[in-house]
Amino acid sequence: MPPRRKLSDLDRGRAIGWLQDGVAARQVAQRLAVAPSVIIRLKQRFHATGRVQERQRSGRPRVTTQREDRFIQRQAMQH
Repeated sequence: MPPRRKLSDLDRGRAIGWLQDGVAARQVAQRLAVAPSVIIRLKQRFHATGRVQERQRSGRPRVTTQREDRFIQRQAMQH
């Protein structure tokens, strides 16, 4: 599975502009090299909130990296 690519604010704005100009979601997705479902969700979020920015995520920010987490887990298993 290819890695996910986040759309920048500029790309999100472009996508909404193209959609408002009548370009099909599938064509917008091809132009931005993302799945059509990404564009459809973006369109739904824009109609619901009027914004294209990513929403704030809940939860505490990470303090350690994934590599440090693996190291801690290995150390705990050894002792």
